[in-house]
Amino acid sequence: MSRDNEAQASAAKEGGSFFRGLFGRVKHEVTEREPRSGDGSGNPLDLGDIQGFILRGYRMPMVRHFLLSVGDPAAARKLLGRFVNGNESDVPQITTAEDWHVGFEPGPGDNPADAPRRKPDYCLNLGITWPGLIALEIKQRVPSLSFKSFGAFVAGAAERAKLVGDTGESAPQHWIGGFGKGSDHVLVTLHAMSPQAMTSYSDRLVALFAEGGAFREIWRGDGMALMEMRDGEPVPTFKVHFGYTDGISMTTIRGGPERYPPDHQQPCEPWLFVLRDEAENYFVPEPRELGLNGSFAVFKMIETDVVKFENYLQSNKDKIDPELLAAKICGRWRNGVPLVLSPETDSPSGGIQPEQLNNFEYVNADGSGDPRGLRCPVGAHMRRINPRGQPVTGQGQPGGSNNTHRLIRRGLPYGPVYDPSQPYDGIERGLLGYFINSSIENQYEFVLGHWVNDSEFAGSVRLNPKSKDPMIGTQDPAESIFVIPQAAGAAPTKLTGFSSFVTTRASAYCFLPSVTAIKFIAGLG
Repeated sequence: MSRDNEAQASAAKEGGSFFRGLFGRVKHEVTEREPRSGDGSGNPLDLGDIQGFILRGYRMPMVRHFLLSVGDPAAARKLLGRFVNGNESDVPQITTAEDWHVGFEPGPGDNPADAPRRKPDYCLNLGITWPGLIALEIKQRVPSLSFKSFGAFVAGAAERAKLVGDTGESAPQHWIGGFGKGSDHVLVTLHAMSPQAMTSYSDRLVALFAEGGAFREIWRGDGMALMEMRDGEPVPTFKVHFGYTDGISMTTIRGGPERYPPDHQQPCEPWLFVLRDEAENYFVPEPRELGLNGSFAVFKMIETDVVKFENYLQSNKDKIDPELLAAKICGRWRNGVPLVLSPETDSPSGGIQPEQLNNFEYVNADGSGDPRGLRCPVGAHMRRINPRGQPVTGQGQPGGSNNTHRLIRRGLPYGPVYDPSQPYDGIERGLLGYFINSSIENQYEFVLGHWVNDSEFAGSVRLNPKSKDPMIGTQDPAESIFVIPQAAGAAPTKLTGFSSFVTTRASAYCFLPSVTAIKFIAGLG
């Protein structure tokens, strides 16, 4: 594991029972195959063919990402095939969306009264970039290969960086580990329940990558759930380095294998995250054996400047309470309570049940709610990345659906827990993981380009022309501004002079092939 996470890994080793309590349940073997989930169209999701992290959140406490460059194409294709040969004794297997439920709500094919039918100690998934498909000689061997609806994927993250605000210190020339240089071919992602499992499976994978010169490892990065001490014991949390509780707002997929608490939003159609024939804005890549049941993801490593963020909160305490400002910037209090439900305090009278923390709307169909942002600023981070019923660019009806631009994020923090008593420790902290979507252009790039880094995203609500997402937007201190509206005609609170709190350290546009697609690639000889 990386040096930054060694201390947490040690704590995890000592506190393994806490990981099991929060992230897992007791092992129970599979007794029968999980039924396929239906999407209501009569065309069920083939869970056994879809990579698991597209549809399921693993809720495992640690992850390792391997960035690989293809060495010998034939050996590389052969190894990919072994990852889906069904033989665990040969190599670790790609995790699909079927067979087990752990750390999340049972889905339509699960009996909620049953214990999980299988308790894995690892999950394995992979993504391939367009240069990776070329290096694997797929284009050379498959004349019909076509990704005609997916120009962003073919161009790659580096070429499209300006469209999503990856400029300045976030520009591709500053990315680490060979990202964006053309040799970033395959990302292999290993989730694990314990440090021992991480070490064991990592050692196996590294040996496999080297067999026959198949792949060359050019970078690896570790993520791990942040720990906090309770009663002298290390306990994993769902927090990020800025101090907010993460993972409250989850994307519900119609017919998907997971159920989430109500959130006032219509379920997303499965074709927004799984490549399917009924999609409204793309053609499945050809040949069909390669494209169907796949997806796309944007891998990102994002450094978070916690010191700068905390200092900015304190520097404005004469205008607004620092914790209230943190809530206004995000759209939630740091404990997860949303401003829409509790604009004045993070501990409302009577409390809010956990299953209700995501059950709210910004603007209802009749125009009521919080259209002016008096509770939650229209320009707040959470309201930009998922506007819900707010009329915005791409959707102009109050109470309408913004589902066609939704994303699924799978990620974990990297680096140790921030210690405010030692703010200038020189240690990098951040998040790394995937933004999953079927259309990088219409989902990831749309959200970052139009909603995060543009002031005109909010339709009839006129924001300052220089305003961007205050938390993750690409900011210029000479122009940056965040406006907090006030009730009863009072003058709004205006915050200025802040620079970007996040920096992109790496990015890659990946194709997430189905099990059938991986077998197809392996069968090319």
